[in-house]
Amino acid sequence: MIFSNVVEISMPNLTILNIGTEGADKMSYDYRVVYIPDEDVDFFVIREVFYNEDGDIIYWSEEDAVPTGETFEELCDDFDAMAEAFEKPVLMLQDGELIELEDEEEESDAE
Repeated sequence: MIFSNVVEISMPNLTILNIGTEGADKMSYDYRVVYIPDEDVDFFVIREVFYNEDGDIIYWSEEDAVPTGETFEELCDDFDAMAEAFEKPVLMLQDGELIELEDEEEESDAE
């Protein structure tokens, strides 16, 4: 899919690319646990991950996700949505891409 009108936008805790109107109605996002290997310390975070209509990852937030809401109920809903990330496969940031972390790697890193 080719996107038009690509511009970068920033919101609190989120930096994404705005792909314009073409294809925007077929996009989706969720929260995912992301493993980030680092020279000093490896760590896990929760990030917002965006998908195209085929379910392929097209981009993700650069900042760690923080639950937010204009009301207490919205805050709780956002927190619950983040908690769902623990039920999905862990992703790993590798060479500028997010890939699914193999179960064996995940188990050895959790010890």
